[in-house]
Amino acid sequence: MVSVKDVPFFPHQLVRELALSCVVLGLLLVLAALLPAPLGERAAPGEVREVSPPWYLSPLFGFLTLWQVIVGGSLSIAVLVPVLVLLLIFLLPFIDRREEGAKERRMRILAGGAFVLMMLFLAYMAYSADFESYAVLLP
Repeated sequence: MVSVKDVPFFPHQLVRELALSCVVLGLLLVLAALLPAPLGERAAPGEVREVSPPWYLSPLFGFLTLWQVIVGGSLSIAVLVPVLVLLLIFLLPFIDRREEGAKERRMRILAGGAFVLMMLFLAYMAYSADFESYAVLLP
């Protein structure tokens, strides 16, 4: 009798996962062919529509509007700042490898909470801004 621990990952588990992935992808393609997503109404050239970001990008739009109000100037730096912040957050576990105590853990929890509150504030800024301020940000 062969136990589960004796079955190697390659090729048995890999083939099983690839087969399951192909089945899921096939079902997704069939559903996409049978139930296509509607495109919506046609856009008329020259018609100005309300510009609003998707919900997951609203903090970034809020940051851009806040950047225009406070700093002004180049928007390329304003786009680079959130990318650098997210890169720092992603790389933080690889940079800081030391054991942490209760005080450091509390400080990180407070920093994470402040980050979440900042993102909520920026989302509110984007929600409360008028759409003309977004039209200025578009090329």
